Order: sequence, then C-alpha cells, then structure tokens
Amino acid sequence: MFEQHQITKTTDVQNDFLKYTPDSICTMNKTALLVPGLLFLLIVCVLSTGCTENSSTANTTPQTSLVTTAPSTAARYIAGDIVRIPNSSSVTAILIMGYNPATDMYERALIYPNADSSWGYRVDNRTEPQKRAVLEKVYTEKITNKPPASIVIRQPTVLTTTTTTKTSTATTTNVSRAGKPTFKKIDPDYGTAGTAISITALTGTNFQSGATVKLMKLDNPNITATNVNVQSPILMTLTFTPPSNATAGAWDVVITNPDGQYVNYANIFSIHAPVGTTTTTSSTGDGITSISPTSMTAPKYVEMTILGSNFQIGIKGKLTKSTDTNINFPAQDCRRDLDTKVTCWFNVPIERRGTWNIILTNPDGTTRTLLNGFEVK
Repeated sequence: MFEQHQITKTTDVQNDFLKYTPDSICTMNKTALLVPGLLFLLIVCVLSTGCTENSSTANTTPQTSLVTTAPSTAARYIAGDIVRIPNSSSVTAILIMGYNPATDMYERALIYPNADSSWGYRVDNRTEPQKRAVLEKVYTEKITNKPPASIVIRQPTVLTTTTTTKTSTATTTNVSRAGKPTFKKIDPDYGTAGTAISITALTGTNFQSGATVKLMKLDNPNITATNVNVQSPILMTLTFTPPSNATAGAWDVVITNPDGQYVNYANIFSIHAPVGTTTTTSSTGDGITSISPTSMTAPKYVEMTILGSNFQIGIKGKLTKSTDTNINFPAQDCRRDLDTKVTCWFNVPIERRGTWNIILTNPDGTTRTLLNGFEVK
C-alpha cells in the first residue's frame, strides 16, 4: 500500500515536470528576463536625461572671474621722474605724475625743456594714463626728478568750442573738430625786439580759419600775432611785434585752432635785442658779425644768439679767455638755425670775470671767431 502510494506520487511529479517542455521553459525564461531589462533601460534613460540637462545648464551659465592679476614687478618710476626715448630727436619728454598699482598704470604728461636746457615746463595741465609695461619698455632713459607741483604750466589761451550765430535765421552752427595742427617752417624765423616782424610763410597742416599764433618764453609775457591770415590749411601769414624789452633769444611758436587743438614748437623763433643796446659788432670778428647778449652779471646759463656766415650743421662753440686761451668753457649746446645764425647755451661761473672770445668750429674744421665779444662783469 505504501509502496503503491509512493509510486503514484513519483509518477505525478514526473508528469508535472513533463508539462514543462523546452518551449515552455524558454518562454518562461524570456518573461523572467524581460521585466528586469525594461526596468534597467528606464533607469538609464532617466539618468541620461538628467545629465544632459545638467550639462546644458552648465554650458549656458556665464562664468565671471573675480581674480585680479597683480603687477609682475614693481614700478620703475616714481612721481616727478622725467623720462624719454633714448637717442630720440623729439624736444619733449615725459613727466611721471604718479603710479596706480591697482590698475598697473602710470599717469603721464608732456614736458618741454627750458631755453637753458633745464627741465622744464608744461603747456597745459592735461595728463593721460599709460600701461606700466608699455611706458617702461619705450621710455627707458631717466633724465632727472622734479616735483610735479614745481613744474610751471604755460597754457595758451584756447577756445574749446566755437559757436557762430546767424541772427537773420536764428540758427547756431558748431565748428566741427578737425585734425590737430602741425608745424613745418616759419619764414623768417627771427626778428628784432621793438619792431614789426612780417611772417611771410608759416607752413604746416590742419590750419583753421580763426587760428591764433603766439610766441612764448619762460618768464616773459606771450607775444600774440596780429594780421593772421590763414590762406589754406597748410599756409598762413601774420605779424609779430615784440616789445623792445622782450628777452633776446629763442622763443616757442604756438599755433592754436578755434577748436582748441594746438601745436607747440620749442625754441624755433629768435628775437634779437634792439640795435645799440645789447648787441656787439666787432671789426675783429672772423665769420661772426654780432652776438646777443654781450655780457652777464650773475652766475647763470646764457642763451647767446650768434650771427655770421657759413655756419654748418653740427657746429660747436666755446668761450676762451682773452688773456689765456688755455681757459675755455665749451657750450652746453649749439643749434644751427640758419647758415647765418647759431644759438648756443653757455654756463660760465661768475668768478671768471673779464672778456671772452667766442669761437665756433664747423664739422669740417673751419672756425668762426669774435675776439673780446663777451664780458663777465
């Protein structure tokens, strides 16, 4: 009985197992794998979508840098340093007004040499910023240091805007800002104090109708030209009438357009002292006919205008003692203005009293001499 029941149960299990044919088993396995697989794909898609959105958002969010780069080196110049480009032919230099480490920029201004070659003066109070690295790369020669507050400003009178009103039509026209004027030549470039000097040709560029022209020199009032006639943007004529007590020597020419733009050409015009006052003509001169001034009474630089003939570019000058030619003082500088005119700057100590010879030497070795022409009193 027991054995029969055991056999029946075994047969039933076998029959139940036989119900699961290979095909049914395969179908069951596919169903069991399909559900987890779909769930896995759904999770992957959700994660991919989230990453894509985060990536897009990250790419479109602007990035702002708050990092400020500090200067790589300390500033080379300080306020008051006067610097220039080595071997430059320009008569101007740069005055350092100050340095801002936050922006790594200098504040700079133009400065001009005085007639005695000392520095200097400014023609206005304008300044401009410049990157430290650029300025220090270009302006590598330091001349001297002077407190900016001690620099004299010789500012010409200019108009920032010119307005013309027509009463009949009640309209106002503003003069448009054109190019800055430039200077090329003035003819003649000299004259005598106390007399009218007719300038037949002042040439340059960008001259405007209504322009003013002045002569300027340190410690002297400006001399404003009259009868100014702007014939074209490159040519004008005018008249200078310096007073009889105007200081003899080299003066600056300043041309100012009605829109306020101007050009300053330093030490280009020479004023001679009135005949019979401070000019000496010597019969002992060889190639030099006259000088101005003829004497000095205090230790200082002397700007001397020398007239004569056959002066060459590169000419040099010196003063020699009349009683001892071994004692001499070379000129600090000599500028050939014309083949008949030279301007030289001398520095003679006051203790060297007496009369002096003036000797000019051309590059070809020829000399021009005026004996006993200058006196230190």
